[in-house]
Amino acid sequence: MGECSTQPLLTVIIPVYKAVETLGPCLESILSQGVQALQVVLIVDGSPDESGLLCDEWAKKDGRIQVIHQPNRGASAARNAGLAAAKGRYITFVDADDRLLPGLYARALPALEENGLYLFGVEFSDGTVPWPLESARYESLSQLAPQLEKLVVDTGTLAVLYNKIYPARLLQGRRFDERLAINEDLELNLRVLADPALEAIQVDGTPGYWYQAEAPGSLSRRMRTDLLEAEEATRPAYRAFLQAAGLDEAGQQRLLAARRTNVCTAQYGLLTGPGKVAFGRRLALLRQIWADKPARARLRKRAQTDPNRLLALPYRVCFALNSPALLAVFCQLKGLREPST
Repeated sequence: MGECSTQPLLTVIIPVYKAVETLGPCLESILSQGVQALQVVLIVDGSPDESGLLCDEWAKKDGRIQVIHQPNRGASAARNAGLAAAKGRYITFVDADDRLLPGLYARALPALEENGLYLFGVEFSDGTVPWPLESARYESLSQLAPQLEKLVVDTGTLAVLYNKIYPARLLQGRRFDERLAINEDLELNLRVLADPALEAIQVDGTPGYWYQAEAPGSLSRRMRTDLLEAEEATRPAYRAFLQAAGLDEAGQQRLLAARRTNVCTAQYGLLTGPGKVAFGRRLALLRQIWADKPARARLRKRAQTDPNRLLALPYRVCFALNSPALLAVFCQLKGLREPST
């Protein structure tokens, strides 16, 4: 393979942590795209396994690969290190447990624009290919305004990193907020999309990325209790994004409220599922969820219509009594019966 040119066309940033099993297929899917003017930056984020050695081995085999080793500081810090090292005119992000689908860069590279965002479809490991947008060129963020609830609130289409190729100039001077343990990708994307320098959004609905939906570190497998805090932390960027899209105050308030309700619903699902949480923390979060009337109404209806009437009975009782405290007690007792992990 040839050495990477002084200024590659494309930089691919990949945080690496406990990725021994998946890194090989991931890199093969990128390097086989047929792009020679490519820089692949692997950031080994203090991984305790052999991932670092594997990265070094790949770098010896292909001069397009650069490896950065750093102490474990999380995905945001790893991606920030990748941004600092990026030399490409365009930048994209890949997770080490995912891979690209054949032909993505062959389609994307001719369509890239210096001030345009390239957005492409995703295939999930469960076989689903959800995609809410028609393939088209949108001249401005405001053209997507009628679909923003679908793109940000209902799906993660505009929130996630892995389905986009960014002009480097739109990321210049921008970094992920390392204080955020979740939604750091959303926060950065909202700022990029609200940038007046963004001239177009090129949408390619063809799947170009294979996403491992059930990765060990995915939200579905972890007990997170910080979803509401993350929503509050990213709310200013979300509002600025809605303003940039041309929504009036009423439209902004509607979508701000819709996002809060969705986040409340997601946090409720985690709090009432498997996992141990300190009682005070669980109660405080359930009270916040209860305070969101649309979320409470949605969750109450879900409990009332649950086909498993017996298992849903405690939840229906808690909603009927309007008691988040009783629900917290029930979930805490349920958690005591769960085996320790």
